[in-house]
Amino acid sequence: MKRFIIPVLGCAVLASCTDKAPEYTVLSGKVSNYKQDKIRLFGDGFRKEVVLNADGSFSDTLMLAHNGGYTIGNTNIYLHKGKNLNINVDVKDLDGISVSGDLAPENEYLLKKSKLTQSILGKNVADFYKLEEQDYVNKVKELTEKQKELLKNTTFNIDGFKALEEKAITYEADVLLNRYRDYHAYYTQQKDFKTSENFPKISTTDFDNAEDFRFSRNYRTLVSTQIQNEINQAYKEQFGEDFQDEKYVDITIDKVKKIKSDNIRNSMANDLLSYYIQPSSTVGEKVYNELMTIINDDKIKSELTDNYNKIKALAKGNPSPTFNFENHKGGKTALADLKGKLVYIDVWATWCGPCLQEIPHLKEVEKKYHGKNIEFVSISVDDKRDYDKWKNFVTERELVGTQLFADNAWDNDFVKNYVIKGIPRFILLDTQGNIISADAPRPSDPKLIELLTENGI
Repeated sequence: MKRFIIPVLGCAVLASCTDKAPEYTVLSGKVSNYKQDKIRLFGDGFRKEVVLNADGSFSDTLMLAHNGGYTIGNTNIYLHKGKNLNINVDVKDLDGISVSGDLAPENEYLLKKSKLTQSILGKNVADFYKLEEQDYVNKVKELTEKQKELLKNTTFNIDGFKALEEKAITYEADVLLNRYRDYHAYYTQQKDFKTSENFPKISTTDFDNAEDFRFSRNYRTLVSTQIQNEINQAYKEQFGEDFQDEKYVDITIDKVKKIKSDNIRNSMANDLLSYYIQPSSTVGEKVYNELMTIINDDKIKSELTDNYNKIKALAKGNPSPTFNFENHKGGKTALADLKGKLVYIDVWATWCGPCLQEIPHLKEVEKKYHGKNIEFVSISVDDKRDYDKWKNFVTERELVGTQLFADNAWDNDFVKNYVIKGIPRFILLDTQGNIISADAPRPSDPKLIELLTENGI
């Protein structure tokens, strides 16, 4: 605040006092019919939890590292240093989003573009990807043409936005073309499906453009896909189908180091390699040390170091992070309440497909060990807004064991201290609440029975 306490005469003499725009961005608005007290804002190298007031309103001053595309909740927005944006969202009426402020033209365009995309591709994702090849290609062409027409007929406040958006439209088309083979195979259940020789190739050839990476989420997707494909191809050429973590990590490190743009290199290194910093990994320490040399973003390095230290604390024999969550049967259940029994924990959610696939196997394991000295605990990380869905799901699916609902979904100490980035996640603890395995085998894996047998069950 001290820099504002300047004599009026000083600013009159130094014209630059009033010429320079502030570097901060003000993002404000209101989210109606939303049961959470925070909403996530993220972009290239940026993540923040925006705090909501009781009525859903918010106002936050952001010090952005760069201008570009961001996402608040599930809505794509454009933010620019020194500018402001007000956005109002009703979760029950997402078609009624309104924007105002310096960046209104850019964000009104993005909202119109989103509605246009949905009107052409349809609301049912499966139906779109089930289209026959030529029909699919025609839809993508139609989308591109109409997006370009919308862009042409829109006036913006920010210089350079239109040029960036022209490329973003091409990137979206390329993402859709890239996806067709695998997505069509999945939705039509034709695992051997291949596109014809006439299927269009993507037009993107530059996968190392720092500005486009900041601006376009679709470009980020293209870059990630391209780099992973190159890594997989290099591995296959050198080692065939015999997959080994250490060899794959070496190829990934070599590939990532060659990326010229700092922001892309930082992002890809973090996305592709931080996965290996986990309790069950044999290459975690090596990956961490490499990331500390590859990445030059202090914030990312700090987060990685924090996670790495947490994971080291999850070694076998160490005390487990604790919990005290709501029990489906009423009241709360803490880890301390289960002392004296082995505890097998399933961290899951009702929306998670792989989690649901494990439920029949989990029931079989629970049945096999019923009456033994082991407690089966399922911890849901569903959002608060899905609380009733969870309650009904547990009852209707006749889930057994101890069914708990985590505080604040993923945002609680238990999930954070176990560094859980994906679900399902299974954990096995001994009778004293110490860790046997922080990343235990799934119920569908025969190794779980071996592990339980080794521990006297």
